[in-house]
Amino acid sequence: MSVLGPRGFASSLRRLMSLTRLARFARTYRKSGPQLDARRVDLNLQPGDVVEVRTLEEIFATLDEKNKLRGLGFFREMGKFSGRRFRVYKRLDRIVVETTGELRKMKLPTVLLEGVFCDGRYHGGCDRSCFCYWREAWLKRV
Repeated sequence: MSVLGPRGFASSLRRLMSLTRLARFARTYRKSGPQLDARRVDLNLQPGDVVEVRTLEEIFATLDEKNKLRGLGFFREMGKFSGRRFRVYKRLDRIVVETTGELRKMKLPTVLLEGVFCDGRYHGGCDRSCFCYWREAWLKRV
């Protein structure tokens, strides 16, 4: 049986439907929900600080129509960490873009959280276990 047999197709369709519902919810919430000004959120988080990931509603209030906050995307796999507490692993001031080798400065304060990795579920089963990048606006100090 092919890779996109009945089960594979149904699974892909379910993932697509979930993404569509998430995007629709985000668009609706951005229009009607309270707006969080991400430029005013500066927690100055340092390694070892304990934070709580904001609710999806609060995070969506910071995103534009492309689900980004000043160029950094909020991805579906990050939603499962909403409402949970983590320790800050590292601050990000600059990153290297893999595809171009370009060194970019982060526009807003961004951190990595301990034990928070992309599981690849929504990226075709990718097994790289990349860190998720978190804007401080998406976090609350505990």
